[in-house]
Amino acid sequence: MSRASIAALVRAELEALGIPGCSLAVVARCGAAWAEGFGYADLMSARRATADTSYHLFSGTKLFTASAVLQLAEAGKLALDDAVTAHLPEYRSLRMVTLRHLLSHTSGLRDTLGAMLAVHFADEAAPDTAAALGRFRIAARRPPGRRVEYRNVNYALLGEVVSRVSGRPFTSYVRERLLEPLGMKAAFSSRATASAYAATGYMGAWEPARFLFRLRFPKTARRLIRSRIGGLIELAPYDLDTAAIGGLVGPVTGFLPFVLAQLNGGRGILSQASTALMQTLQARGRAGIEARFGVGLGWKIGETAGRRFLNHEGGGAGFTSETRIYPREGLGMVIAMNRLVGTKSCSLAHRICEALCDARDALFDAG
Repeated sequence: MSRASIAALVRAELEALGIPGCSLAVVARCGAAWAEGFGYADLMSARRATADTSYHLFSGTKLFTASAVLQLAEAGKLALDDAVTAHLPEYRSLRMVTLRHLLSHTSGLRDTLGAMLAVHFADEAAPDTAAALGRFRIAARRPPGRRVEYRNVNYALLGEVVSRVSGRPFTSYVRERLLEPLGMKAAFSSRATASAYAATGYMGAWEPARFLFRLRFPKTARRLIRSRIGGLIELAPYDLDTAAIGGLVGPVTGFLPFVLAQLNGGRGILSQASTALMQTLQARGRAGIEARFGVGLGWKIGETAGRRFLNHEGGGAGFTSETRIYPREGLGMVIAMNRLVGTKSCSLAHRICEALCDARDALFDAG
């Protein structure tokens, strides 16, 4: 499969799902890379998507939260098997829940819809991790360690742990200890990315999420939902309140340095031992759309036709992302789109990743 055939596949799939635009970037362990944009970053202006178009990464951010926790463990400031209460003593009901349970989504906790979906706009201050965490109702569904159940509250808690243990705001810590050392063009605010490169997010005019926002969050919906363009609704720029569960924004090329570090033993941010631990199976169970084998620390683990991959999907109002590595093949990739079509857009990202892996040699031979 060539670059041209990959491009044809992506364009056809975008059209079939009604997704305006997509950008992808792929990198080999040696550092060879290819990036491209397809379709439209903004329909009203007919601005094309490029490799430099900026998107919400959403839950792919959890990989950075997990990396921050591993860094603090390397520094001896915490241990993965510490009880949550060792660092957040006010959450007494979590005395049996460890940081490892949170990292591997085996805490047994429930999520809180309103806290997960809370956003703010350019004229509003971003809440810190403590304020964002305070919106979650901390309640157990089952005892910890029994079952893999993907929950955003796990990483909301970890974000506050990072802040308290490091003595730094979570977003500052991640910027200073992960983004800057890797030279990443990413931030926790859409305002920090040039508006000329920002993708506009879209919802389908009859998507349930549109009516959910209007019903549950009428004040937010009035600011978030803009013009109708054909069968799509344009969304205003916004940022996620709970930064640790999904706050990063940037171009796909901006996230490649993290993927490359994960392919090379954590070079620049983590030790080889910590990186290997992130990528090692911690518990069996389905945590993702296509990753059904189990979970590591941050990473989800999947397998297709005997080929193992580690990934993290991201999805929220108007955007889908996929961060993925194939350790055995020495290949990593980041994909972003400016629409979320239920699980279909995540499955599309999976198909693109598999095609990129199949086309590995042709991609980098193309020069």
